[in-house]
Amino acid sequence: MSTLRLLHLADVHLDTPFYGRDEQWRSRLRDATRTAFTNAVDLAIERQAHVVLVAGDLFDNDLLTFSTEQFLLEQINRLRKVQIQFCYATGNHDPGRLNYRAHRLNWPDNVHIFSQNKPGQVVIIDQISGQPVGRIAGAGHLTKQEKNNLATNLKNISDTMPADLPRVALLHTQIVSARGAEKHERYAPATVEDLATTDFDYWALGHIHLRQQVARPLPAWYPGNLQGRNPRETGLKGGLWLELEKDQLAAPEFISLAPLVWLTVVAECPEAVVAVEDLVVNLSKQIEVVLDKKTKPDVPVPSIQVGAHSPDGYLVRLILKGSTLLVSELRDQDNRADLARQLEERLGLDWVEVHLGTLTRPLDLPSLRQGPSVLATAMELIERATTEDELLRKMSPEHLAANPEERLPYLRRLLVDLEQELAERLVPEVER
Repeated sequence: MSTLRLLHLADVHLDTPFYGRDEQWRSRLRDATRTAFTNAVDLAIERQAHVVLVAGDLFDNDLLTFSTEQFLLEQINRLRKVQIQFCYATGNHDPGRLNYRAHRLNWPDNVHIFSQNKPGQVVIIDQISGQPVGRIAGAGHLTKQEKNNLATNLKNISDTMPADLPRVALLHTQIVSARGAEKHERYAPATVEDLATTDFDYWALGHIHLRQQVARPLPAWYPGNLQGRNPRETGLKGGLWLELEKDQLAAPEFISLAPLVWLTVVAECPEAVVAVEDLVVNLSKQIEVVLDKKTKPDVPVPSIQVGAHSPDGYLVRLILKGSTLLVSELRDQDNRADLARQLEERLGLDWVEVHLGTLTRPLDLPSLRQGPSVLATAMELIERATTEDELLRKMSPEHLAANPEERLPYLRRLLVDLEQELAERLVPEVER
């Protein structure tokens, strides 16, 4: 029985712009994306893959530099030298029409590009035996805004493909029910039902940057993007390795390939701490706990495991919450920047960014409600307004949420945490 060994990548985004970063970090992140792709090629060679699949957005068409073009072709030529094929379906960032870069590059002869919305197919050959071991069918984006359902096009070709070998579909698409689909443009949209009506042994998908199986037991997977590009793309990133046999359930193995990993850490500020040194120690311990847990990928599928490659660095977005005597100091941007620097030094991290979450000053609100005081009266009115509709209407300006059906729910949302905010404004801080 033929076994098809493949590495499934997607959304590599070579030369992504990394907006909002300074030049040093833009360069560092661009280099990290190249390193991740080099790691992928290393893995494919080490494990003697038959083919590397890229499900779209290999690069950003308008930003591809000469040096990155040279880098890309050098890496693919490494695969060519050991007879590993490279199959690539164009996406919305690297469309395949004649005037786009994907069409104009001087690709090595081990490359097969699916650049048309009309599907094509290629037979994958084993390097040693010279015998066919699998079939890849794919379709690509012609333009930056592909609106056609390319999955239905692939269904037509699946009906004509011989069933003697493992069959894989390669596609850059938004499966509309997939987790995280709402964060991506609706390009080449398809449904789970579109995929389920075909006989492919595996769907190698791209476009959604969140690693997932789109619906069990359907063998359709997004590997996620190869290198996290911003603080919202957290966790280990890499590719999916498969050893696929005909009519056998696909069981991908996740391989961590990205050298830099973004993490979001929500940390509870210690209430009584007043010295910055003590604050740094406390927050460092909370970050270390998360770092230990994040050496394993956050995926709900037990068949996925982490490969041997370890990240070179972690980029941490720290969100502070809780009640602390240092709330005033932490609301100062310069103080947060200094706190981030101290955390970087203590933990040996490349990058820490500190954000304010629900951070408040320690106050005894029940005692403050007792009065008599202006604050106690105001707090009583706030409490009554949460249940008394007429009082709430009288207290609020007419221009707020003019729609009668939306007005009261909107006003009550404004009351949330208002007592705490009012007390912080009216109760003077105790000197420490």
